[in-house]
Amino acid sequence: MFQWNENHAAIATGGRKIGNWRSRKISTDTREIKKGDLFIALKGRNFDGRNFLDEAFAKGAIAAIVSKPLSKPIYSDNRCKNFPLIIVEDTLKALHNMASYYIKNVLIGAKVIAITGSVGKTTTKDMLYTTLLQYGISHANNDNLNNNIGLPLTILAAPQNCEYLILEMGMSKSGEIKELSEISNPDIAIITNVEHAHTANFSSLFDIARAKLEVLYGMKSNGTLVLNKDNQYYDYLSSQSARNSYNIIDFGKNPDAMIHLLDLTKSHNGLVLKVKLNNNKIVNCNLRVQGEHFVYSALAAITVMKILKLELPENAFATFKLPSGRGNIYSTQYKEKHIWLINDSYNANPASMKAAIRNINMYSNKRKVALLGDMLELGDEGIKFHRELCDFITEYNIDKVHTVGGLMLELHKLLPDEIKGMHFNDSHQLKNNLNNIIQNNDIVLVKGSRRVKMDLIVRKILSA
Repeated sequence: MFQWNENHAAIATGGRKIGNWRSRKISTDTREIKKGDLFIALKGRNFDGRNFLDEAFAKGAIAAIVSKPLSKPIYSDNRCKNFPLIIVEDTLKALHNMASYYIKNVLIGAKVIAITGSVGKTTTKDMLYTTLLQYGISHANNDNLNNNIGLPLTILAAPQNCEYLILEMGMSKSGEIKELSEISNPDIAIITNVEHAHTANFSSLFDIARAKLEVLYGMKSNGTLVLNKDNQYYDYLSSQSARNSYNIIDFGKNPDAMIHLLDLTKSHNGLVLKVKLNNNKIVNCNLRVQGEHFVYSALAAITVMKILKLELPENAFATFKLPSGRGNIYSTQYKEKHIWLINDSYNANPASMKAAIRNINMYSNKRKVALLGDMLELGDEGIKFHRELCDFITEYNIDKVHTVGGLMLELHKLLPDEIKGMHFNDSHQLKNNLNNIIQNNDIVLVKGSRRVKMDLIVRKILSA
């Protein structure tokens, strides 16, 4: 693992160094600091990391990066006053500069793959990571560390001999992807799709598409952009990318896609994909997941493998498992009733909600019950998107729908009486009524935005 010192940090950040030190790990959270860590004292709207310097050093931090001004004493504990510092204008910018320095000066041999898009980022990232592990030393974001703090920390935690660095990039407003791209300097960038997600800070879907293109700002001049040819903004994204002379390779079900799906077979074990590559070679791949929407993540991963000139065996995705809350299926007991639970509680937007409803429909011989929480961050169109689910639910023959939250109340009002279940103000209320909702042999879908806490319902069912 690379060892930072005061000289590396001063060069990377442009800061002023005080004292000598060596460190292999960087932390921004005093709750997780270990002996020998370098502490970066970030400052936010409601906190200032400098107020935790004493705690950081008491826990073993070897040095700290702090921001100006230093007009007042920086330590409340005199025992810490001789600890080394790097003094910078802005500690968040220093974190970004250190990650960029690490990419360009340490991870010289790594292929950097950036992933953004409205839906499927995390699944694509995890699929690529588990696959590329079979070919070399790989590193990727843990959990959802895909913002302007989590992504640079992910980069800085990559081993010095990393060969494949896979970086998921999230956004809630314009400018954020640009910043992450400039930090990471990707070789390959994937835009999984453009859909209605986090639309509260955007005036239109087109503005979201334009924001996704910010991933090009930091991409290497000979970089390759991977696009979903089935997405409605494909023509716009590809034309803008071509204007900047980037390589473009696309995937999808569209027969004109360079990497396209020829056939899809479903079974109780998962999915079998028959895929035609851009050299006319045909490969078969097995996915141990249910849900046709996961095909797009697999196609994106296959496309990257092709760009990297790696052979793709049938068992390439054998080690891939869905992250918790992304459509995991459990055969379980609840109060002496045997049910099948689909845990899709991690998050929700209109596209992923429709995909989940479509997926539950494959269980044709069971009563299909959907427990749906609000889809948040949709701005002024939030009510419209919730109301539009009614026709979709009816089309896919869901037997009973129980709803949670003020936005889902709009759906609840429109549901036909034979489908309409109970409505609850919050997930705690629904959790306490599960005995009245679940019947033997049900297939139960649980889905909603993170802040609605639909995961509480999943935990209650699985712990019963």
